Amino acid sequence: MKRYQVYLNPQSVEKIDSFEEEIKLERSAIIRMVIDAIAANLGQLIHDKKPIKGPLDELVGFIKPRTKKKTNFAAKADEIYLSD
Repeated sequence: MKRYQVYLNPQSVEKIDSFEEEIKLERSAIIRMVIDAIAANLGQLIHDKKPIKGPLDELVGFIKPRTKKKTNFAAKADEIYLSD
């Protein structure tokens, strides 16, 4: 276990302290339990969910220019709108 310094809101500390008296656990143990639970849930959110495909995702790669030269059509569109 590694030591870290964190700043907590006084209201949160009061709630943890009142909970500490009821369940007979130290404040640090309660904070570790809460952080471990949140970290586990974040891990599931990040790794388990696949990105939702939108209706426009099917259009990726739809336009195939007949040239082997690299094109950047978006840059040309930007020039039109930024020419003020």
